[in-house]
Amino acid sequence: MANIEERVKGFFARFLDLSPAEITPQVNLRDDLKMDSTEMVELVVALEKEFNIHLKDGEITNRNCVGDLFKTVGEKLG
Repeated sequence: MANIEERVKGFFARFLDLSPAEITPQVNLRDDLKMDSTEMVELVVALEKEFNIHLKDGEITNRNCVGDLFKTVGEKLG
């Protein structure tokens, strides 16, 4: 799982132009990163492309934390 976390963290840092140190599992997409619904759609599409996975509608929302992304992507990659 640590490898998945590092991959998602690296992806997220590039996607949002942040330092990887700023990306912790507790960071909330809406409250901390101020991601709106348009950015969430872009994030989901980019995650699907980067990790070659399919995410269902509503599987990731801006109410999630980065730790939820680690878990969801990790489960998809099995």
